Amino acid sequence: MNARTQTREQVERIVAEFEEWVKRLSDQARAVEHEGDQQHLEEQVRSSEGLAMLGRVFEQLMQQAIDEQQKRLRTCSDCGGRRRHQGVRPRTLKTGFGEIRVHGIYWRCPDCGSCGHSAERVMPEAISAMLRQMTTLLGASMASFHKAEVVVRRVVGVDLDDETIRRRCLAEGWEANRDADVEPAQVEKDKTLLGSCDGTMVRTRETGWREVKGYRFEHTGGRFGGASLETADRFAPRLKQAADRLGQDGAGRCVFVSDMAGWIKGAVENQLPGWLHIGDFYHASEHIHEAAERIYVKHAPRAKKWAVYWSRRLKRYGGTGIAQRMRRTVLCYHDLKAQSRLLKLVHFFDKHAERMDYPRYQADDLPIGSGPMESFCKQLGGRMKGPGMFWSVKNVTPMAMLMSRWSLEPERFAGVDREATAA
Repeated sequence: MNARTQTREQVERIVAEFEEWVKRLSDQARAVEHEGDQQHLEEQVRSSEGLAMLGRVFEQLMQQAIDEQQKRLRTCSDCGGRRRHQGVRPRTLKTGFGEIRVHGIYWRCPDCGSCGHSAERVMPEAISAMLRQMTTLLGASMASFHKAEVVVRRVVGVDLDDETIRRRCLAEGWEANRDADVEPAQVEKDKTLLGSCDGTMVRTRETGWREVKGYRFEHTGGRFGGASLETADRFAPRLKQAADRLGQDGAGRCVFVSDMAGWIKGAVENQLPGWLHIGDFYHASEHIHEAAERIYVKHAPRAKKWAVYWSRRLKRYGGTGIAQRMRRTVLCYHDLKAQSRLLKLVHFFDKHAERMDYPRYQADDLPIGSGPMESFCKQLGGRMKGPGMFWSVKNVTPMAMLMSRWSLEPERFAGVDREATAA
């Protein structure tokens, strides 16, 4: 009996077992009367028996794929010599259906000494590509690797410990770091190139709390960015490198939106000269709300009303205009502490007025908020500084790069075909 005949008989046997399993489920379906019965039936379909059935089908398909290429693998791909048969050996693979086991020939070339299993091309790793993708997605999006382990076991039905998921995520993070060297899509001529950067604190075992810094650039043709654990001096040149690779010289407008942190201001001035640097409106508005809580009672309706009033005027008149108007109202407050707090806020707007010309920015259809960058920092913080969470310094950058990839291209990260989704 040749291999193809044997494969066909095995497939027919699996199909017969599958039909019998579906028939048993069909008998159970006749007794479904309420949601509890429906849930039980769904659990039966997703049970270990159901996954094992699909796993056997997939196992047979993989075995067939390996058998089909055995003959041509006799020729060595390195030197073209004739390989020698070293025996049939098993190979296991964890998949979304559980663990499968296939057999293939182990080849050795006597001319160049290269060796290899016939399953290596289709099964280069011990975990399938789809399962790696799913575990990486869960490892990046869940609050911890342990919770990702629970979800993989419950939803996917595969036993993968949290340490395996952690190693998988870090490996993908370093791969994302290497992908950053791939040339991104350049900005179209005369179009706007928008950049931003920010940071969030992460607790490390070796050096305590450290700031992870991230950057993000986008234009009509795509998005590009990254994140790393390093000082501002080492991080700042990344902004210029990214802008150059995106073709900043051909852009119509180059705009950078961020909060007013000193290290960001210095990085933009030194690395991106000529760029329009806009101070994030919502960050500036937070300063107004903080001052309101100092001038009035915290959470008092009057404090909220005061903050909303001046926030609207900040957007309408910009930093210079609101500073002038606030300065004229200082003596209206009899409490010296309130006057001092208001003057401190006025000084803040005077200091950053050149980056707060919001009326002009809105008239030119420019963004006044760095929402996507702030969102990324919140995602990064939510994932990397949970209660009692510590990170090794060497693991922070790959995990931050993984989160950056997830934030920039969620469809590509999750393996979703954008064209198919759009269709």
